[in-house]
Amino acid sequence: MHFKIRATGRHLWTWVLLDDTEATVAESDRSFPTQTQASAAAMAFAQLVARAGRSLNAGSPGGSLI
Repeated sequence: MHFKIRATGRHLWTWVLLDDTEATVAESDRSFPTQTQASAAAMAFAQLVARAGRSLNAGSPGGSLI
């Protein structure tokens, strides 16, 4: 998976999380005034998802969910 920063056409930017086939997995629910801010928001989202994954795996034996 990877992020792409996209221009909305009105000097605003959004982020989109794409899978390996370029299908949209998640996207920002707001626009940002700069590309840098959209990129920072994408990184913050990625960190939240990673933290949630670690929290879920911490309580299960062997670190797996199944």
